[in-house]
Amino acid sequence: MPFGTEFKMIIKTENNVKKQRTRSGFRGFWGGKTLGPQQNIGEMIFFGITYLVLILFCLSLVYLLVWMLYTSLKDKASFIRNPFSLPETPYWENYVNAFSKMKVKRVTVDGVFEYGLDTMLFNSLYRSIVGPLITVFTTTCVAYVVSCYKFKGRNFIYFLGLFVMITPIAGNLPAALRLNKALGFYDNMYLWTLKGFGTPFGMNFILMYGAFKSLSWSYAEAAQIDGCSHYGVMFKIMLPMMLPTCTVLFVLSFLTSWNDYSTPLIWLPSFPNLAYGMYIFQQNASLYRATIPEILAGFTMIAVPTSIVYALSQKLIVQRLSVGGLK
Repeated sequence: MPFGTEFKMIIKTENNVKKQRTRSGFRGFWGGKTLGPQQNIGEMIFFGITYLVLILFCLSLVYLLVWMLYTSLKDKASFIRNPFSLPETPYWENYVNAFSKMKVKRVTVDGVFEYGLDTMLFNSLYRSIVGPLITVFTTTCVAYVVSCYKFKGRNFIYFLGLFVMITPIAGNLPAALRLNKALGFYDNMYLWTLKGFGTPFGMNFILMYGAFKSLSWSYAEAAQIDGCSHYGVMFKIMLPMMLPTCTVLFVLSFLTSWNDYSTPLIWLPSFPNLAYGMYIFQQNASLYRATIPEILAGFTMIAVPTSIVYALSQKLIVQRLSVGGLK
């Protein structure tokens, strides 16, 4: 059969299917039989109310961000008069004061150490870029081997990854603290970052495992016929196809690391980041004599990089990850 005729038959079949779906009306929320007119109206009302609630919820979140932004540009007097009014003139001194007041002091037996904004910015960038790169690379390698190769202990590694992901860590914090101090990881940002080579499990492992499972092994077989090694198959064939998914995992890890203040609080007290500095700034606002607009200016500065990164990558995140399943 000529290609053009076959193509026309496919288009005609698809059109017939669309017409049949149009005649049948809405399908049930749980799938199944065709619904009648009254049931169609009920389902439309249900989805209409659901969408309305979700839209109102999203607007409430957006309003909080907008309120934080324009409140950070108000002086103390105008904020006290009306906390929800727009600023008459932008008061940029709030950002200057937040920059100068956001400092972290640490008292040790060796003396008092003070960390400024430049140090916290470096620590944030280092932990948010280097750490996720190491973690995503290690997780990708382990997920590729476990999902694509058959060997003894393969299922054990997979279920170990599930076990590590669902095991609560709050109860073992004292033991983990003593262990990290004994191994030299405590209060050492560079060794702490290298721990990413030894922690290839978690949600990233599950996502990459499912992503590699969805790829056909025919690509690898074709490359091996041409003389490609196992390393070549991974780095030249499989990894380039998984690069968008790896990028999504890196972006999500970047956002998590940037906003993480608990790690410097517990594990890295000598290496505070911006999130930890903002946490101290908010807790000691009375000590710094900081106003609410100055505190919100600090939050705005912290939120700008993550907002830009997420805005630039949101389409990629939605395309590569799906709710309730793996892509």
